[in-house]
Amino acid sequence: MKNRETMRFFYSPSDKYFIQENCKRYWPHEVEEVIERAALACENTFVFTHRWDMERCEDPYTFKNSIDWTFRFQGDFEWTVNLNRARFMAELGQAYWLTGEERFAASFIRLMKDWLRQNPVTEEEIHQSSARQYNVKDTWRKLDSGIRITNWLKGFFCIQESEQWGEVEQEAFIRALELHGLYLSIAYTPHDRQSNWGFLETNGLFQIALLFPEIEGASQWLRLAEERLEAMCELQVFEDGMHNEQSPMYHHEVLHCLFEPVLLANINQHPLPRKVRDTLNTMFTASLSWVKPDGRQPMISDSDHTDIRDILTQGAVLYQRGDLKSRGYAVVDYEGIWYFGENGMKNYQALPKREPAFGSTLLAQSGYSVMRTDWSEEAHYLLFDGGHMDIIRAHGHDDFLHFDLTVFGTDFLLDTGRYTYMENEERRYFKESFQHNTTSVDDFSISVYENSWSWGAIAQPTNGYWNSSQAFDYVQAGHTGYKRLEDPVDVLRQILFVKPYYWIIVDTFRSQAEHEFKQHFHFDEYIALDTASAVINAQANNGIGLNIISLEEAVVLEEQACWISKHYNQKAPSRKMTATQTGKGFTKFVTALVPWKQNETLDFSINKIDTFDTRNRKQAENEATAIEVKRGGSDAEVIVFSHQGPFSCQCSGAQMTGEVLLLKRQGEQEQTWVVKV
Repeated sequence: MKNRETMRFFYSPSDKYFIQENCKRYWPHEVEEVIERAALACENTFVFTHRWDMERCEDPYTFKNSIDWTFRFQGDFEWTVNLNRARFMAELGQAYWLTGEERFAASFIRLMKDWLRQNPVTEEEIHQSSARQYNVKDTWRKLDSGIRITNWLKGFFCIQESEQWGEVEQEAFIRALELHGLYLSIAYTPHDRQSNWGFLETNGLFQIALLFPEIEGASQWLRLAEERLEAMCELQVFEDGMHNEQSPMYHHEVLHCLFEPVLLANINQHPLPRKVRDTLNTMFTASLSWVKPDGRQPMISDSDHTDIRDILTQGAVLYQRGDLKSRGYAVVDYEGIWYFGENGMKNYQALPKREPAFGSTLLAQSGYSVMRTDWSEEAHYLLFDGGHMDIIRAHGHDDFLHFDLTVFGTDFLLDTGRYTYMENEERRYFKESFQHNTTSVDDFSISVYENSWSWGAIAQPTNGYWNSSQAFDYVQAGHTGYKRLEDPVDVLRQILFVKPYYWIIVDTFRSQAEHEFKQHFHFDEYIALDTASAVINAQANNGIGLNIISLEEAVVLEEQACWISKHYNQKAPSRKMTATQTGKGFTKFVTALVPWKQNETLDFSINKIDTFDTRNRKQAENEATAIEVKRGGSDAEVIVFSHQGPFSCQCSGAQMTGEVLLLKRQGEQEQTWVVKV
């Protein structure tokens, strides 16, 4: 018969010495941060600077008398949310094991009792809150409660060793588990089933039910949790492994809330539906697909500039995947040591690294595509968003056709981030399309901003296509966003990566009346710009550079100020460039993105050339665009984009058939590819 004594947590007292020694040996900075935040919590001072705090706040706040668990620092409810998610309770437990100082145990006990005293809840109140989606009050929201109880559990399994932990404390803690289990078992709606909230809630319910089977209702809660996890995996995670809210930040929150149940089930030899285990594995693959060369996630759709190598490391240990290890840390990460202990660390050390089986890739259901030269830290990397806005329209930004660009491992063009969830103009600023590396028409955003969490006239993707080979990557997509205008406009963006040298971007617009069209380019805050000529010359302080070359004479370039937000509650001034032209009928931008290194000769020229049909009739600008690129003496490419569908053309002494064509010349040798028929 199962009881609490037979169930194992991630770590037990026998692991303490190993955890102490290896966290201090390999991750002294993380140890220092954990102890510092725990020490602040001892003084009723709270700061939210953990790498995975979903809404970070660098400013510590001290409650001089009693704690107000509903307090909103600077009016931001997300601060209240972080306070009640209580990561500091897990860190108090970790600090107690790392230092042996009883003040951390005393503070855990004091804060637990204070929170329970100030925040009672009854079953009747839970049921009465159904009209509010079971969010009883600010301190009893569903997802926060799921997160909170997992943090309390992490602290409890350390603090229970203290002589200060007696029967009174044990009874209070068990009562807290009963309340959270009751609440989380009831407070589940169809929206939760479709949202990241459901996973965050269910992780808490699963852990209570599995680890404390003696609690009344635990066996039923465990069945509920397993059923919910399986149903949510089916509903929320695409076949390509991406969570359907299309946000790396929240993808990783969901991944975390699958990872913990799967690992606990493994530790306790508890069966889980195969769908749950397989879904988690595909989510790790999606994270690997779009990890940047520096190990960070892209900042698209309410995401921060967070290093995800810890996640890849944990996935490598759990599934024994050498491809995840190739982009993870050299040793198991700080939290991984607590999760996996000595055996996990040994297994990771013995696991051979394996380069991923893919490089450039398309996540077909979510619509993200990634172009990369290789898996090194000095790789070129372009992420393109050609997919729909997120399913529930919450964390999605108005970023159709946006792209991030990293060259030689250095970020140049970025999503501008999220900054805040408060209902204000700054929230709107970071969400509308003008603050993404996309295009706009007549200064209208692609969709219609309604408020912080909803959109109107939501654009839909059109004309998506992907092709990849050793010689090139190609992606295209359009959207319906400007079909709502009095004079509707068709939009298409095409990106061809001629590996490993440069990208060609062709943006086209079709309309009846005249419009003003813009391209937007947002640079990392550390990039210097020289715009004295028609070429945008961007350079990082490490000598890496990028030239942005426009091939359309009518384009007007303008440098502007912008903001970049790499973490919640933080923003830094940066620069953006807009390329503008007016036109009607058919209007296009043809742009080359050319990386370079300081002290290396950039032998590169690019020009538009003529194309002819099979009867030797010269093609018009609205029929085809042909480009000749010369590199390093005898190396050259000819690239043709048809604007009238597939056709047979003559260009630069060659005849080719298709819609997008690539010809490479090296000396006397010549090779052609039909990129898109």
